[in-house]
Amino acid sequence: MGFTGFILKDLAAIFGPFAYTAKGLHKQMTRHKQPTNFIRKARIMQGQRDLRQCNEAEKQKAMKMVSHGWSVVQQFWALMDQKHGEGLAGKVAARKERNAWKSSGAFENVQMAEKALKASENGEPLEGVFADQEKQKTLASKPKRNVIDNVQEGDLVEDEAEKEPQKTEGKEERN
Repeated sequence: MGFTGFILKDLAAIFGPFAYTAKGLHKQMTRHKQPTNFIRKARIMQGQRDLRQCNEAEKQKAMKMVSHGWSVVQQFWALMDQKHGEGLAGKVAARKERNAWKSSGAFENVQMAEKALKASENGEPLEGVFADQEKQKTLASKPKRNVIDNVQEGDLVEDEAEKEPQKTEGKEERN
């Protein structure tokens, strides 16, 4: 067994790099068969059809929203380019920050991205900015039960302002 292992492991060490390189080349060559470009084109065409069906006021509103969203994306990339320019440490920091943005949900919509940009400019950690969204994600991932159980456990607590004590006949009560 030792002799067979010695021979086979040596052969695997010799041919392995070539095999994995060939596997990567094959994957790269078949990449054009993936539906990514088709999906992207279909979404663009759907947006164009929706825009054609809008009246002039709706078109202007949509164009304004798109240009605002695009400016937020450009601000993000400018921030990342600035961090990339700081050498190898900057590239690592930019990658970490981009991953933090992804995990915190900063790319979900334009408002979240704006919050993340402001926090990044102020040097605030993203975890604090998106704590409410994290709480909502965990609540959404919980198994669904009936509403009465959730209220009794305190999962469906409303705003902090509604938790303030209310005075009734000289006594304080909590909601």
